Amino acid sequence: MTGTIATSAAAPPRDSLGCSRDQLDDDRMIEGRDMLLYRKKSAAGPPGRVTTPGNGRGYLIGLSLAGGHDRRVFQEHHSTIQEFGPNSIYVRSFADDYKADLSGSFDFALLEIGHGALERIADAADLAGVSELRSLAGSPDPVLGGMLGALFATVDGRTDRSALFVDQLSVAIGVHVVRQYGNGRGGTPSGGRRLSQRCQARIRDLVQSRLDGELTVEELAVACNLSQATFLRAFRETMGSTPYRWLLQQRIEKAKHLLHFSQTPLSEIATACGFSDQSHFTRAFVQAVGTTPRVWRRSR
Repeated sequence: MTGTIATSAAAPPRDSLGCSRDQLDDDRMIEGRDMLLYRKKSAAGPPGRVTTPGNGRGYLIGLSLAGGHDRRVFQEHHSTIQEFGPNSIYVRSFADDYKADLSGSFDFALLEIGHGALERIADAADLAGVSELRSLAGSPDPVLGGMLGALFATVDGRTDRSALFVDQLSVAIGVHVVRQYGNGRGGTPSGGRRLSQRCQARIRDLVQSRLDGELTVEELAVACNLSQATFLRAFRETMGSTPYRWLLQQRIEKAKHLLHFSQTPLSEIATACGFSDQSHFTRAFVQAVGTTPRVWRRSR
């Protein structure tokens, strides 16, 4: 007597958001300050239903970077169709069971914020009383779309991201989300605040001592005894730029000095000025100066 063993195809692997990884053309994660950020893209749409059982992970905010996507979301006794155009968002709590059938292609940036992180972001933004985010779907948010698009943008197929760039955008994204979708009663951010001369001097000293390494918004804000949100507003008001752009300019200026007054190889200049490698240094230099470091050195 012989027996047969029935076999079935293994279920396709799923990510932490309940989505099948099959047919995903882009599947990235960035660990930001107090949040996880994801990029999920598929030209065909993933097979199967997206499901996540209720849990205590906090909140998920999804933003459609392109139009042409809709999904049927199932509640206990009914279902609803949600349609997404460019920059349309949804906000949902992980505490609720989630089931949805996705239709068509999609390109989403998503951010996951835990309950503790939500309170920290609110405190840093000087917003008292924010304890939860309100659920919604389909509302446009081009401001959030611009920030998430910048975070996940590629340059020549690469995604060079300094710690300060990710940190700065994470703080700005978190403050925006809490202000727009939180349940607190924070007021409109006050304008016109500038960094004191003493604070500016501290920032310059700190940046000059760390040009070859990484900095965070928290470190810069602590140096000025300000919350991160207040520091970012005051920095832009005073310096006319973001901390990341200003730091990049300081690195370019140091590179120019080394190019002009030394014979240091380009690879060593790249390291000394905080760039990940010579290729990263060259791209940043061309964008800032309009020519390559080698050509600029020869023209001096």
